[in-house]
Amino acid sequence: MSTEKLCSSYNCGIITCVGSMSSPVLSVDISSLNVLYASVPGRYARALFNEGKAAGCLHEIFDDFEKLCVFFKEQPSVKKWLTGGCVNVSNLDAGWEIVGGHLALCRIFRAFIRQVVYNRRFNIIGKIRYVFNVAIAKYRGMRNVIVSSTVELSPDQKARIEKLISDAFDERAIIRYKINEKILAGIKIASEEVIVDASAMAKLRQLLAYYRNLRASSTL
Repeated sequence: MSTEKLCSSYNCGIITCVGSMSSPVLSVDISSLNVLYASVPGRYARALFNEGKAAGCLHEIFDDFEKLCVFFKEQPSVKKWLTGGCVNVSNLDAGWEIVGGHLALCRIFRAFIRQVVYNRRFNIIGKIRYVFNVAIAKYRGMRNVIVSSTVELSPDQKARIEKLISDAFDERAIIRYKINEKILAGIKIASEEVIVDASAMAKLRQLLAYYRNLRASSTL
């Protein structure tokens, strides 16, 4: 794996077709697995990963996260009812049994989600899922990569980015594309241990930090 390859490929014009930045903002080792495991979501994710590995159902748990995410997007009222903390335990158990049966969630994932809800931690389920995905990718010798842009990328742009990612990492990459209007323009490539941020928002943050430092030095 080479973060330098990502940056040099950017500067050679491989991904300038979708970015307007003169150079990307690079962050390395900001979310290695050991660091992630030290967080609250990481501890939940590690427990789920270890239990799933012991039971031989890591693949099912990986799929179950997506099933639940899609279901709750389609049924926001059910999500509110099952995760809002206003339902007594017996009704909550019954509700999760119905949802779990409807979605064919595996036993371990079903029990895990209910425990997360009981602990009033469902607000961090997205972060738990992220750490779990990092762990399972490393276990499989693979790498999760999220490519964020403000608009849908063309097939040619995706092909160039996928070639760049394939050349940069030794592991086989699982690439997901995400629309994120908050980055304003350009693209952002994020993996477990590296972020190459070629977005307009990153440039604005750089400029803001520069002017803050300039003001601070001028007052000395």
